[in-house]
Amino acid sequence: MDDLVKEVIPLLQYLIPGFVSTWIFYTLTAFKRPDTFGQIVQALIFTFVIQGAVLGVGEVCLWVGREGFSVGTWDSKAETAWAFFASLVFGLLACCVSASGNLHGWLRSRNVTKQSSYPSQWFSAFAKYDRVITLHLDDERRVLGWPVEWPPESSSGQFLLQSPCWLNSDGTDVPFGAEFLLIDSAKVKWVEFNPISEGSS
Repeated sequence: MDDLVKEVIPLLQYLIPGFVSTWIFYTLTAFKRPDTFGQIVQALIFTFVIQGAVLGVGEVCLWVGREGFSVGTWDSKAETAWAFFASLVFGLLACCVSASGNLHGWLRSRNVTKQSSYPSQWFSAFAKYDRVITLHLDDERRVLGWPVEWPPESSSGQFLLQSPCWLNSDGTDVPFGAEFLLIDSAKVKWVEFNPISEGSS
């Protein structure tokens, strides 16, 4: 049993940074967590990148220690500390790449992919078009407002609208008198993205 523990602990120390990066990514983005196997595969990919980065940092630190000055010993504790730091950096970097959409935009401009970096077309539309929307409800009423938060998919979640107002059939608006309104997405038939007026920035 002791031999098994001695073998498992180093393996966990090696794999945990990848799981930390995966946890950060799925905690801070709207992506759905895949099944257990999918999470393990992604954690292993993060682990491979993190351990490669730690190996590179170790070589640089050893070179600096040989050629210049030494601030300590490169041992298992230093590797663990750098692996933890790298797991935070790569997890947050993956979130930034996903949230900005710049990488996928650059790849689309070169015909490498047609995909966006967002979890769905639904989420992508709200992330790209920052403007007032009109929600057409199941009971034929319409509500206008600025989307502060929206569900990651159309089938579940809520809309949080700022400065909401009802829209009459003639297009006139009737303010709610409330600053925010929370609406269940299950009550929404479809969403209209209103054009940006010339006076708005």
